[in-house]
This record gives sequence, C-alpha cells and structure tokens, in this order.
Amino acid sequence: MMKNWQTMTLALALAIFTWFLVTGREVIETWVEMPIVMTNPPEGMIIEGGLVDKIQVRLRGPKGLVDALASQHLTYPLDVSELKIGEQVLDIDASKLPLTASYEVIEVKPNRLTLSVDRRISKKIALESTWVGKLNPDYKLLEVVAAPDLVEIRGPETKLRKISKAKVILKEDFPTEVPRNWVEDVGIELPEEIEASPGQVRVEAFFGPKTRDIWVKMPLVMETPEGFKAAPVQDFVRLHMEGPVALFRNNEYRKEMAATLVFGPEMAAGKYDLEYEVVLPDGCRLLKKNPETVNTTIKKQ
Repeated sequence: MMKNWQTMTLALALAIFTWFLVTGREVIETWVEMPIVMTNPPEGMIIEGGLVDKIQVRLRGPKGLVDALASQHLTYPLDVSELKIGEQVLDIDASKLPLTASYEVIEVKPNRLTLSVDRRISKKIALESTWVGKLNPDYKLLEVVAAPDLVEIRGPETKLRKISKAKVILKEDFPTEVPRNWVEDVGIELPEEIEASPGQVRVEAFFGPKTRDIWVKMPLVMETPEGFKAAPVQDFVRLHMEGPVALFRNNEYRKEMAATLVFGPEMAAGKYDLEYEVVLPDGCRLLKKNPETVNTTIKKQ
C-alpha cells in the first residue's frame, strides 16, 4: 500500500512538472504598453509637439514569461540629450527595450517620433500702454503711462524672438465727467504660452480739455494814483489767449477777464509806456498782448 502511494505521488509530480514544462515552452504573441521616460534633457528644453505618453510593443515569447510581464512596470528610456531647437526625428530603438533575449520584438508603434523642440528662455521687453473707451467730445487723451514700463517675459525661444514689446490696454468710459487722471492695474497682453513678471502693471491715463486760441478785445481798467489823472491813448487792448473749447461756447468767460494798467509807486506827471496786468479764466493761458504797453499821459489834478 505504501509503495502504491509513493508511486502515485511521483506520477502526480511528474505530471505537474510536465505541464509546467509544456506551458513554459508554449510561444505566444501579445502587445505590451510601455510609458516613455525622457532621460538627460538639456536645461530649459521644451517639447511642444510629437511626444507620445507611451509606445506599444508587439512581442513573441514563452507564455509563462509573457504572462509575467503584466506585473512588471516596464518603461522605455528616450534619450533627448542631443535634441536641438526645431523639428527632429527620433527612432524608437528596439535594443533599448527593457526585455531579455527570451523575447522577440516583432513591431513597435510608433517606431519613430517627430518632435517639435524649443527652449525656454527669458528676456526684457518694453510695454506699449494705451487707453480705450468713450470720452466726452470736449476732452482729449493726453498721455498713458505704465509702471513699470519694462517687464521680463519667459517662454519658448522661437516665440520670444518675435516679441519686442507688449500691450497694456486701460479700458474705461468717461462720457460726461472726465477726471484729470485714471489709474488701474492692467494685465499684459501676451500669447498664452508666454509668461510675464510682473503679470500686471499700473497704467495711468491723463486727460485734458480740447483747446483753441482766440483774440479777445478787452476794455482797459485804470486805478489812477491819488492826486493824478491818466489819459491812455487807447481804451481797449486785444488779447490772444488759449483755453478750453467748451469755455468759449458763450461769452460768460469774459466776466472772469480783466486788463488793468499798472502805475509805478513813485508816479510823476509825464508820458509813460505802461504795462498792464491781465487776468484770465482758469485753464486759459495768454499767448500775446496787443499792444504790449499802453502810452499814457499822467497829469496832476
């Protein structure tokens, strides 16, 4: 009985061994996915297109070994140390697949990669600041300034080569009341893949009234010193002045104007070419007086 039991055990062991032997030698084909891992990348390198996450490898090998691949984390090392800026083709080298000689590689998809390569750099550029909006027609934009007016941008070298300046646009409407200045923090307009430092700058717009110049005839005012009387050769002077367009739409501005003869502190009888002082409305400036002085005869009373 003992001999039969030993014989049966031996027979079972031989059967199992034979099954493993046969199964292990059975050759099958399958597809295996391998993630791509870049190695030795140059500093600042950017791959903008053509790179896939993984490759597919069709291989043949013993069934037991092939089945074991499912539990292994296999990756394909893609050496990018020699890449240059531009479009380049890299072949997938089957000899670099992490497989032993027990496997036969039949096919790799894709078997080459066409890569668009760039390099990340930085440089400084000037900002061009502008204002956009509705404005009271009696006013005009004087100036728009940005602070800082230089920023550092970073991104692909091929794109940065084409950028020498960037825009910052202040958008605000002033259809009625117009401030002297308006300030806002504004983002810099750049392509999506370009970064700026700082990303926002302070933009200030300055406004002022539209102006024109006119000639105005004004009566000459005199405050004659006590004990004297004065007789100028003319009672009116003409003033060439510049002021806001809106101010000159009616004659109310004349109420804020004056032309006054100036008498010296030690006046005596005689003839003099006297200066006269001019008062103008706010926002106006004197361009010319006609005449510059007024000939005046002074007599004692």
